Amino acid sequence: MFRDETATIGLPMRMVVLTIVGMAGLAAMIIFIGDMSLVPKTMHADITGIDGSTTSSVLLANNGIKRVTVRVTDIDGGPVVGATVVFYGLHASASGVTDSNGNALVNIDTSSFSVPGEGYLKLSAKASGFVDYKNDFALKVVGS
Repeated sequence: MFRDETATIGLPMRMVVLTIVGMAGLAAMIIFIGDMSLVPKTMHADITGIDGSTTSSVLLANNGIKRVTVRVTDIDGGPVVGATVVFYGLHASASGVTDSNGNALVNIDTSSFSVPGEGYLKLSAKASGFVDYKNDFALKVVGS
C-alpha cells in the first residue's frame, strides 16, 4: 500500500505556522491593552456661575443674554483645556471653548426660548482624549 508522506508533514507545519501567527496577534493585543494613553479619560463639567454672581441653575425666559461659566475638569480635578461646551434645547443653543483654567464662558440668549412653563437646557462637553460628557438637565428655564 502506498502512503502519502506529504499529508502527514503538512499538518504539523500548518499548526506551527498558525501558532506563530496567533502568538504574534496575541502579543499585539497585549501591547495595545497595556498602553493606557489610548484609553479615553473621564471628564466632568460644572456650572460655576450665571452672570458671574450666582451659582443658580435657573434661567428666566425672555430675560436677555445671560453669561454662564462652565468649568470642565478631568477625573483628578485638573482643568481640561480646549473642550467644547454646548448648551442646547428649547429651540436654542450656545457654545464656548475652555481656556487654560478649564473655564468656558457661554452667552445664552434667553429671548429665543420657547417655554410654556418650564424646561431644561442640555449640556454637552467634548474634548480630544476624553469621553464625552452629557447632562440632560443642566439648566432649568422658567417661562415668563
